[in-house]
Amino acid sequence: MKKFTLLLVGSLILLSGCVEQEILDDLNIETAKGYDMAGEDLIRGTALYPRYSADKQIENVTLTAEAKSTREVLNLLEKKSEQPLVRGSLENVVISEKMAKRGMLHIADSLQRDASVGARVMLLVSDGSSEEILKGNYGNKGTSDYITTLVDHNIRRGDLAKSNLHLFLFTFFQEGHTPYLPIIQQDEDKTLDLTGVALFKKDKMIDRINKEDMFYFKLLADKYSEGNQVVKLSDEGVSLKDSIEASVTSLKSKHKIQIEHNASPVKINVFIEIEGIIKEYTGKRLSPDRTKEIQEKMEKDIETRCLKMLKNFQEKGIDPVGFGQRQKHGVRKMDFKKWEEEEYPQADINVKANVLILESGTVE
Repeated sequence: MKKFTLLLVGSLILLSGCVEQEILDDLNIETAKGYDMAGEDLIRGTALYPRYSADKQIENVTLTAEAKSTREVLNLLEKKSEQPLVRGSLENVVISEKMAKRGMLHIADSLQRDASVGARVMLLVSDGSSEEILKGNYGNKGTSDYITTLVDHNIRRGDLAKSNLHLFLFTFFQEGHTPYLPIIQQDEDKTLDLTGVALFKKDKMIDRINKEDMFYFKLLADKYSEGNQVVKLSDEGVSLKDSIEASVTSLKSKHKIQIEHNASPVKINVFIEIEGIIKEYTGKRLSPDRTKEIQEKMEKDIETRCLKMLKNFQEKGIDPVGFGQRQKHGVRKMDFKKWEEEEYPQADINVKANVLILESGTVE
């Protein structure tokens, strides 16, 4: 046994000498990449990598190149780099809205075919130029790290539904489900903001969820483990602007979808359950009756806004919630063409919300 162990260790040492070794200081390690349209036929690619100075400060370095294909862009970027460009630490890929509307499967496909790129790379659509976003300076740990932290925070504790490269491609190739991606924007003060959700039909962006509707979209497409929502109560004779507000925090949500597969038209029932705590209230006193009113107003808002959103999805012929996949599990040899062209557009969709306020904090 001892001889076998010695032989095994010796073999590993010999084999390790056959592996091509690369020194990190001799590489430009990409952390983010951007793609924009440059005219009608050219793609402008931007590569971002950090450069560390002696005092441990991080300098954001960008390279740009233009070509007719993403592969040519990569080759030109490599020629502009004084050291090899590697994508093993790639975290974010930002694609301009103009390019996303033309189609972006070629970008996602090139990423998944690169063995050095992880499946959890975040894809984002940019309002405006992705190059300008990557050339900005945000935080003190580098631009890409800032974008990653911003997105993760808004998925965990905000209104952003979970997405990444793997989920985008999974829903793209899955019948009865269409993909979506977060939208990022550089504001006038040069800070970054997540302004909505891009909705796709195949690989082309055809619509968007605006910032004020992201809460309702996440209720349908994902779930909350933490979160918050402001509920406005408009008393008689009081304008909406001057209405009383209640901040419901520590939100937890889940949804359940039931489909009456053989009904004509197909009937889809969406049940949404929410638990939360009232932490802030702008009125004089938060009584039990007022708490019940907040629950009922929040339920009505959810039912109205979610149903409006789902009907818009039907009109656009997109299904980011994945009703088609759920229909597939209840119908043998399902005809997806019939579902997409006839059954889904005519489906009778209903939304029922149930909100439970667990406590009202210190406001009583």
